Amino acid sequence: MKLGFLVNPIAGMGGSVGLKGTDGELYFLALQRGATPVAPKRARRFLKKLSELGFNSTIVAANNVMGCNYLNSFKGSLRYYCVDIPLSNITSREDTIQVAKIFMREGVDIIAFVGGDGTARDIYDAVNSEVPLIGVPA
Repeated sequence: MKLGFLVNPIAGMGGSVGLKGTDGELYFLALQRGATPVAPKRARRFLKKLSELGFNSTIVAANNVMGCNYLNSFKGSLRYYCVDIPLSNITSREDTIQVAKIFMREGVDIIAFVGGDGTARDIYDAVNSEVPLIGVPA
């Protein structure tokens, strides 16, 4: 089994300061209001739990802040590889869709994502119902 692991690193920031999401200019407004990233902490907690449960299948992750940064710094025993994908400086809907489509080409059986309802919609737009999705709320 292959698990696709995708992190929306800015998910959850808008809600913490009274905004609906962090798309486009809302990201900068969230920062001005004092928002801080919550997705990275949730991503690390998810990986820790996978390791504790003895997960031994292969994880496929996007490079950098959309997945591999967390796996590369994880001290557990998870087996994974990273796919190099050109990403925006500030991750976007298009990045999420691109990563999900690449996961499909890599033959993942399931996608686990750290994000919000926008991230879920973006992934679904890319893969429809071809693979199950597991959401870790950010």
